[in-house]
Amino acid sequence: MIEKGSTAHSASSGDPTLDRRYAWAEAALKDGDAAACVEILDQTLAQAYHFTAAWHLYGLAQEALGHKEEAATAWRQCLTLDPNDHFGARLDLARIGAMAAEDATSENFSGTLFDAYAERFDSHLTQALHYTAPALLKAAMARLCDNAGRPFRFDTVLDLGCGTGLMGEAVRTEAGFLAGCDLSPRMIERARAKTRADGEPLYDKLAVAGLTAFLTSRPDVCADLVVAADVFVYLGELAPAFAQCARVLKRGGLFAFTVQSHDGEGVVVGVDRRFAHAEGWLRRRLKEAGLTPIAIDPASTRQDRDVPVPGLLVVAQKG
Repeated sequence: MIEKGSTAHSASSGDPTLDRRYAWAEAALKDGDAAACVEILDQTLAQAYHFTAAWHLYGLAQEALGHKEEAATAWRQCLTLDPNDHFGARLDLARIGAMAAEDATSENFSGTLFDAYAERFDSHLTQALHYTAPALLKAAMARLCDNAGRPFRFDTVLDLGCGTGLMGEAVRTEAGFLAGCDLSPRMIERARAKTRADGEPLYDKLAVAGLTAFLTSRPDVCADLVVAADVFVYLGELAPAFAQCARVLKRGGLFAFTVQSHDGEGVVVGVDRRFAHAEGWLRRRLKEAGLTPIAIDPASTRQDRDVPVPGLLVVAQKG
């Protein structure tokens, strides 16, 4: 899950003895002995202050002991050592209320996470997590198009955070030109390997890029549909993405996406380290971007430990 490379963001201290201590500390925390984990890491970090992985684990152990201030200090040290945040320290800070959730997006953490996940992504999502976002989004768009008397057909579709192409597979027959982006090179490799019934590539264009950067590279009013299936659970502040979606959409174009939700206000990071966005917050951000919601429906797109995860399915239109 953690990208290999320099010790600034790897799971190694550069010293095999200290790495073994880290493994013992990790095992102690897994066994429920957070105090032992802290004791081992105190010794380890005294000799390897640069050991980012150890600081992250130290924060988790301090949190388990109920020491939130100490946990926050450890995760801030992670960010000092690794500003690109390959360990998701921002998510942990937001999760305990030590950072605003809107500021906690960590694209590097998401990218490395999904690189490691790519090979088993499709089977794990559909079988273990009962993932249904593509089917739910397609059904909602078909219903809305039918009610509006417009064809369920889109000349140009942009699939944000396309992963291995599950959403692309769902809308390929309704799309003329289909382009996708994802932070994970390995996810893009899997999507690139998929084909249509006639043997042609599933996607007409694929890019390794964050979704806002990808949208920024697209021309004005170039798309008829922008879709984001379970992608915004990895982004806190959505205003930049919404603004770019509004810019690239043609008049009457649709923006369809799913999110995890919660009953409170604003944006929070849950224990699963995913963002949950409140309905009122989403409505405000869409309005600010010049997008009009035409459907905001409760929808659970996956399960966590056999329990449906609360969410919303949103379809908005460019005026």
